[in-house]
Amino acid sequence: MLKITDLKKGDIIFQCLNEVNDFNDAVTCSGATRNVDELTNNINHVGLYIGNNIVIEATPKYGVINQTLTHFINAAQFNIIGRIDNLALIENAIKRAKKCIGLPYNPSFRPNTAGLYCSELITYAFRNEHNESYFALYPMNFRDLTTHQVLPYWIDYYHSLKEKIPEQQLGSHPQQLLRQTELFKTILTLE
Repeated sequence: MLKITDLKKGDIIFQCLNEVNDFNDAVTCSGATRNVDELTNNINHVGLYIGNNIVIEATPKYGVINQTLTHFINAAQFNIIGRIDNLALIENAIKRAKKCIGLPYNPSFRPNTAGLYCSELITYAFRNEHNESYFALYPMNFRDLTTHQVLPYWIDYYHSLKEKIPEQQLGSHPQQLLRQTELFKTILTLE
């Protein structure tokens, strides 16, 4: 287990948010997979620690913002830290993430749309010098694991956006990023 004082620049912080609402529940369910540990299946948010007690995150309410580390950590039931062992990649990710501050949230989760959602911020930031993504994208899922039906929340959500659900389009999810364990030097929970 890590302590908050042990965090390093470039650490990716995966969270299960305290705030219980339909959006967070739907995000959690949309990333869950069978036979995966319960902690990972409850992750519904992610941010990037850039040092000096600051986290950059993308939120539905405020878009891409700076947040104090303490406020960010305390907004979650639990936090899992993913640490990458590539200093050049981390420095580049921090520079790219800082340039995103002020962008709106991407509520449709579609690629090539204005703004960023939380895990999209991470996949955007962690690109190499050839603009290739460090993290693999995956076909997005908006379905219930048991019934295999699109969750009613997403049906209403996309109806209000007047858009089709981007089922199976390539994208990212905090749980999916965390499951790419081979990309991390260490993955630890935060005390």
